[in-house]
Amino acid sequence: MTTAYKRVAELLDRWQASVALHARYLALDDAAYAKVQDWPKHQRPTKWVVELARTRLEEMRRQLEAREAAGDATYAESLELMSMMTNLLGSEHIERFIPLATRKPNTAVSGTVRRPRIKTATPAEKPASRPAAKPAPAPGRTAASGRHPAQAKSAPTQIPDKVIATVVSDAVRFLGWGREWPALAPLIARLADRPAERDIALILRANRELIERKARQPAA
Repeated sequence: MTTAYKRVAELLDRWQASVALHARYLALDDAAYAKVQDWPKHQRPTKWVVELARTRLEEMRRQLEAREAAGDATYAESLELMSMMTNLLGSEHIERFIPLATRKPNTAVSGTVRRPRIKTATPAEKPASRPAAKPAPAPGRTAASGRHPAQAKSAPTQIPDKVIATVVSDAVRFLGWGREWPALAPLIARLADRPAERDIALILRANRELIERKARQPAA
């Protein structure tokens, strides 16, 4: 089995295990469903969506095994490429998906989550001697850059722990689906109620070790 076929087969294993759990969750009411996993924001999948996903996954696995047996070396790589391009270019209703479910409820973001380091302004040191007086800046412009105050760069805001945990959970899920690390920030930024892509990139850098460790953990 080539590396690409192995990656796709492992991904299908995770998806099929997830769909099997969602089939069991269909019996739960909305309140119980909301608590059974640490879900990202999404529309709860209905029975026919879960069953459709189950049948399509079974068909995909049959095709994957048949192409591998026929010696088609590029089929699995094509599946991976199409999956990535669909997420980057074709997904419009991002909340309409079946989120990855695991057998460990509410542990999608376990471990220590690091808060990204945000640069803050520090007071300038007092000079040893008073410099010569300079002309006052023109009204409506800043002394440092000559730009209008409205154009001056504002200080970054603190990122709440809940937002950090959500982004970490998103990253773990996308890596589990076979996404590459450089694609995570733009993909997560497209989800509802997520911070700006720049802040997402900060969170990812600060928590990369945790995210990659969680993504490597097999579904129980």
